[in-house]
Amino acid sequence: MKFKNRRNECVTTSDGREIWASRSVTVVVCIVLVCEDQPYILVNQRGTGVPDCQGLWNLPCGYLDYDETTTEAAMREVWEECGVNSLELLQGADCEFFSAPWDISSTPHDARQNVTIHHGLHAHVDRLPAVSNAHNEPNETADIRWLPLAQADTLEFAFNHRARIAKYLSHLERVAWIRY
Repeated sequence: MKFKNRRNECVTTSDGREIWASRSVTVVVCIVLVCEDQPYILVNQRGTGVPDCQGLWNLPCGYLDYDETTTEAAMREVWEECGVNSLELLQGADCEFFSAPWDISSTPHDARQNVTIHHGLHAHVDRLPAVSNAHNEPNETADIRWLPLAQADTLEFAFNHRARIAKYLSHLERVAWIRY
């Protein structure tokens, strides 16, 4: 059989350890909250402290750390990038995809070799949770918003996240009969 894979690269550290460089695993989180019959989605704007796509908007996202589940990584990224406690939101969720992701993307691209695990939730709330960049890396996030879902097309998104939002909404409609 013939495969198109490339071998992972082995790097030897100065102390003799071998570390294998391979594809990275990322998590992306779609949180849709309905407040006063208006749906909102949690987004943040990439700051000057990130290596790429500065000024563009994205869903909370990031790399999976060692000894961490994708659920834990999703919750951590929402906390770090947006200051939102997703554990509290999960308690009142109408539909949640933290215990199991709603989508997995693994198609390699030239610029990114990520395997992406997509988590999310949908809930009705009396008020939108406060957001904060107090837990960010320096200048990681320039702005954080609960964006009215109807305005999602008004922002320029990094990493094809606008298409991710549309796919998540379609998924919610299929599995939970939630329609926007």
